[in-house]
Amino acid sequence: MDFQKEFGKLHAENEEMKKMMLQLLILRQEQNQNTICTACPHLLTLSHDPTTRWGPPQPLHASAAPGQRKLLAPIPPASPHHQLQRSVRSMLRPLSAQQKERQARKELLQEVLELAEEIKLASLNDAKASDQTGCSVGSLSPVDRRTPPAPRTLPFLNSPIAPAIPAPPKTTSHRQLQSRLPRLKNTISLNGVTAVTEQKSVESLAGRQEETREHKEVKKRKVTEARHTSKTQLAKNLPELAKLRPLSCPEQALQQAFTVLSDDDWGKKIEALISIRSLAQHHANVLLPRLHDVCLAVNQEVKNLRSVVSRAAMVTLAHLFAHLGQDMDAEAEGAARTLLPKAGESSSFMKDMDLALGYMVYNTNPIRSMNALINGGLSHKHTAVRKSTARHLEKVTEVIGAARLLSGKNDLTARFIHTASCLALDNTLEVRNQARNILSVVASHPDLIKMVERFAPLSDQIRMKDFINKCQKRPLR
Repeated sequence: MDFQKEFGKLHAENEEMKKMMLQLLILRQEQNQNTICTACPHLLTLSHDPTTRWGPPQPLHASAAPGQRKLLAPIPPASPHHQLQRSVRSMLRPLSAQQKERQARKELLQEVLELAEEIKLASLNDAKASDQTGCSVGSLSPVDRRTPPAPRTLPFLNSPIAPAIPAPPKTTSHRQLQSRLPRLKNTISLNGVTAVTEQKSVESLAGRQEETREHKEVKKRKVTEARHTSKTQLAKNLPELAKLRPLSCPEQALQQAFTVLSDDDWGKKIEALISIRSLAQHHANVLLPRLHDVCLAVNQEVKNLRSVVSRAAMVTLAHLFAHLGQDMDAEAEGAARTLLPKAGESSSFMKDMDLALGYMVYNTNPIRSMNALINGGLSHKHTAVRKSTARHLEKVTEVIGAARLLSGKNDLTARFIHTASCLALDNTLEVRNQARNILSVVASHPDLIKMVERFAPLSDQIRMKDFINKCQKRPLR
C-alpha cells in the first residue's frame, strides 16, 4: 500500500510537470509569434492547440507556392539597440490590465521552467549515481522501468515490506474517566482560591434520595399516628365494651357457635354470640379464617324478631369492629345495610345500633365506612334511617378531614358533595340539621364553593350555596 501511494504521488508530479511544460511551450510560441514580421503575410502563425505533447517544436514552413514547402530561416535576435528602444517604449507606454496579467503569467512560467530544469538535472545526477552502484535497468520490474530514476533510488522501494503490526489498544485510566453529570460554568479562573459552585457527587445525591425517602416515611407515619390519635380521641365518647375471659378450646367453641346459631333456642344463641365476642377479643387468629361466615351469621341474628337476640348481635358486631379493626373493612357495608334499617323499627335499638356503627367508623377504613353508610341509608324511605345515616356521616367527616374530602382526587369529593346536597335538600328538618353539622366541618375550607360548582347538579347549586352561607354564619351542633 505504501508503494502504491508513492507511485501515485510520482504519477501526479509527472502530470503536473507535463502541464507546466505545455504552458511553457505555448509561451514560447507566443514569443516567436510576436517576433514574426507583420509585413510578411505569407508566413504561418503558430496554433495554440493544447493537444501538442512533448518533443521539440516542429519547424515552421512557408506557404509561398502550392505544393512546395520551404523551411524558414531562423530569425536573428534583435540587436541591443532595438532591445533598449523596445524596453524604453514599454516603460513609457502604460500597460493595460490584460498586458499586466500576461506579463505576470510569463514571469510565473519562467520560474516554473527554471524549477523544471533543476529537477531534470537532479534526476540525471541520481541516475548516474545508481549506474555507478551497479543497478542495472534490465533487472528491474516493468513497474520500476516506468518509474522515473529519482524515486527509484529511495531506500524503502528496495527493502521488503514488513507486515503491519497492530497498535495496542488504548487503556484509559480511572483518572481519565469523566463524569456525565452537567457541570456548572465557573465565572472565575481555575487558579482562584475557591470556586463559586461545586459539582454534586453521586454519593451526595444518593444520600439525599435516602433522606427524602426517610422523610416521606416519617411523614406518613406521623400522618397515620395523627389519624389514629384523632380516632382514639373521638372514640372516647363511645361506651366501653365488656372484657371477657379467654376460652380454653377456641376451635371447638367456634364450631359449637355455628351449630347453636342455626337452632331456634334464643338463650343458646345469646351464649354463642358471647363466645364469638371472646374469640374476637382473645383468639383473633382462630376467628379470622372464618370471619366472613361469622359476620353473615351475626348479621342474620341482627334481623331476629326477638329484640334480646337482635341487640346481642349488635353488641357482638361492635366487639368485632373494636378488636379486629381493618380486618373488618370488607364486612362494613354488609353490617351497615343490616344495622341502619333497625333505626326505623324501634327506638330501643338506637343505643346498640349507634354503638356498633360508631366502632365501625372509628376502627375501619373511613372511606369504606362512608361508602357503607351512603349505600346503606342515604336513599332510605324512613326519616329515622336517613337521620341516623347523616349523624354517622358527620363522624366520618371529622375522621377524614376537610382537606382530604375536598381534594378533588378520585371519586371521594364527588361522592361527598352529592351526599351533602341530598341531605341538605331533604324534606325533613331533622335531616337538614344533620346535614348542616356535616357542612360546618368543611365550611372553613376555601375550595368548598368551587367543588360544589364542579360536582353538584346545576339545579341544586344555588340552594346549596345559600345553605353553605347559613352554615358559615350560624353553625348548628
